[in-house]
Amino acid sequence: MQGSVLTILFFLALGIGWRFVSPQGIAAASLQRHLQVLAHYVILPVAVFFILAKLPMNAAAMKILWYVLGTSAITLAVAWVWLHYSKMAPKTKGALLIAAGFGNVLFLGVPLNKALVGDWSMRIAVEYGLLANVLLLYTAGAILSRSFTEAGAPRFKGLASEVLAQRFWLREPLLWAALAGLFANFTSMEFPWFASTQAAIYELLLPLLLLSTALAVSWSDAWKTQFVTVLPAAAIQLILAPLAMWAMVSLFGSVGAKGTQALMLNSMLPTALLGFAACERHKLDTGTYALAFSLTSALALVTVPLWFALLF
Repeated sequence: MQGSVLTILFFLALGIGWRFVSPQGIAAASLQRHLQVLAHYVILPVAVFFILAKLPMNAAAMKILWYVLGTSAITLAVAWVWLHYSKMAPKTKGALLIAAGFGNVLFLGVPLNKALVGDWSMRIAVEYGLLANVLLLYTAGAILSRSFTEAGAPRFKGLASEVLAQRFWLREPLLWAALAGLFANFTSMEFPWFASTQAAIYELLLPLLLLSTALAVSWSDAWKTQFVTVLPAAAIQLILAPLAMWAMVSLFGSVGAKGTQALMLNSMLPTALLGFAACERHKLDTGTYALAFSLTSALALVTVPLWFALLF
């Protein structure tokens, strides 16, 4: 465990340090963008395919999806009520709703599960991430966040129709990789000739995804003036989400000791890196989202170990 933590901290420090050094004039933001595209469109989809191709289709897998759906519903509902009664710009409200409701499961949860729990637990992070960071983010997240930017009262029915009509989440590579993986799973397809490729992809996950996350963390003077604005979003993501997941597991039963540990780990994570794309797509306040992402990422260095000490 100690070696895994040190490895994680090394790659996080490497990514954060790049922002201050910028070797050969390559800015952290530029490098992060390229790494994120590589991870989002190539490495993660291939990993998702291999993981879901071997995912056990049992009651435990279905229970995990239920827990993720329940936890996400609770955090999104609390975030929407808080933002509905707050006095912020509509685009800021939309950005903070995504920041509060969706954790960094795919870019941070997958490598953390691999390092801290075991390779097998990546499938729990993939299940969690596909439901929360892809399906829910691009449907419920889009509807709820845009309800703040629409004139007048929120028109949930109209917004839902618009989202369904655009079908932009169907252009998500992770979704297609998941469908292909499930097809391979149901048809019992085997890929022995890809064993070395699969192993190489898994080895790439930890450094690439951690570097992408660390490079996206930034600090500015806005922290001083907007800290109070984003703090409730951080509290929802780092405190309420783990509490909601713990309540779900306590009420409906665990998925095994290690499985529950992996599930809880994914609920403790900071704001989602994929949320940047959602904010850009819906013309939300990306500056405030960047602040929330950076703040929750920094606070998670304290809150995640505390949660582990309390629960495990």
